Amino acid sequence: MNRLALVLVLLLAAPARADVAPAPERRLFTRFGAGAAFDYESWHPDGGAPGASYTGWGPALDVTVGRRIRPGLVIAGDLQAAAAFNRSQSYLGVSYALSNTLHLANTLSAIADYAPRARPWLHLGGGLGVVAVTDVDTNYGANNTSWGWAVALHAGVERRVSARYAIGLLARLTIYRFGSDTPPPSSTSTGVLPTLLVTLAR
Repeated sequence: MNRLALVLVLLLAAPARADVAPAPERRLFTRFGAGAAFDYESWHPDGGAPGASYTGWGPALDVTVGRRIRPGLVIAGDLQAAAAFNRSQSYLGVSYALSNTLHLANTLSAIADYAPRARPWLHLGGGLGVVAVTDVDTNYGANNTSWGWAVALHAGVERRVSARYAIGLLARLTIYRFGSDTPPPSSTSTGVLPTLLVTLAR
């Protein structure tokens, strides 16, 4: 009888211990996004000559890989690629299309992403990194790449569709700056790049 009681106690105690110590949360975090981008860029040559501005639309892709370091907080690396086709240029009050051109603004950043416990469907964050800006002449294949820095802020909403995956919308505002001397004269450009992405997170 004593042996039977001991077996029953052990069987009942095992589920209780499992409830107290649940399986740890997955640490790896990944998020993939695709959507649209609008690029505004202001160009200022050295020496005080008049500058110009450029605007354009195109697709955007985003990949984030990182770790959950505490509930609701993710530290990650983020790669965002955005393109603008046939941008418009405004110079000395005159605007015209830059046909047969492709403008790429790609950023690689370290970011933080936080979801408040009271509103787990909402997440906010930002990051700091580098930008590679490439202009391509799609007629002749000529291209030129310049490097600079980038800072970004983002906000999004997510809805969990399974124990592992969540879908959502993410809005990001990236501000970047770079210098170039090709073609001359030497110049500095500042860009504002808002993107809206549909995301899949794990």
